[in-house]
Amino acid sequence: MTILEAPARPRAPISPNALILIAAVLGLGWAVASGVQPLGVITFAFVAAAWVLSVGIHEFGHAFTAYKAGDTTIVEKGYLTLDPLKYSDLFTTIIIPLVALALGGIGFPGGAVYLREDLMRSRGWRSLASLAGPLGTLVVLVVIAVSLPLATASPPLFNALSLLAMLQASALVLNLLPVPGLDGYGVIRPFLPERVQTGMIKVERVGFLILFALIFWVPGVSDFIFAAALTITDLLGVSRPAIGEGWRTFHFWGS
Repeated sequence: MTILEAPARPRAPISPNALILIAAVLGLGWAVASGVQPLGVITFAFVAAAWVLSVGIHEFGHAFTAYKAGDTTIVEKGYLTLDPLKYSDLFTTIIIPLVALALGGIGFPGGAVYLREDLMRSRGWRSLASLAGPLGTLVVLVVIAVSLPLATASPPLFNALSLLAMLQASALVLNLLPVPGLDGYGVIRPFLPERVQTGMIKVERVGFLILFALIFWVPGVSDFIFAAALTITDLLGVSRPAIGEGWRTFHFWGS
């Protein structure tokens, strides 16, 4: 997700929080692989922590591209540090995505970076800055899929990673939808007539909530998201049964 904001002064990009999060993901991954009990709780924590890390990578993609495009305010905002706290908003980054994960197993887009599109060199760069986030998600998805054979010795870890791959795929699908407020719309927005862009500003502010409502309350929408995401994971060789087992372990309160 990308939002526009006023400029800020530069600051050194250093983040111990990113290292702590990476250490937590690795530690929880080891615990899942070792079968530490309660496995459901540990799996939930591992997937949730890895999800937050993946959101950071997604937002870093936006920020790095915007910086290359001419938005130097990115440095001051700390967006080049992978610090999850810099990309966090209580409602859109934590509450809504966790509810989406818990209720439907959907990797709902979370996090936000505030970009200065007026500082970017061209419409093409502005479009690329929006596309860079989903490309980051795609990289994470491919890395997980390629790493799965290394986890076959531990079914719990294999299943958890398979679920995580599915969540990345669903996030990729959602982010690329041309819905105002999401990256798919951000990709095409610079090329739309000025009056259309202006008219969509208010819609962008609530597009996130509209999509959430459509997914969970309009029949067929979530089915489309799952079908598209599963098509992607199938192409990458991710096992559907493993995704299901990972979900059942992750969703420990529903067992």
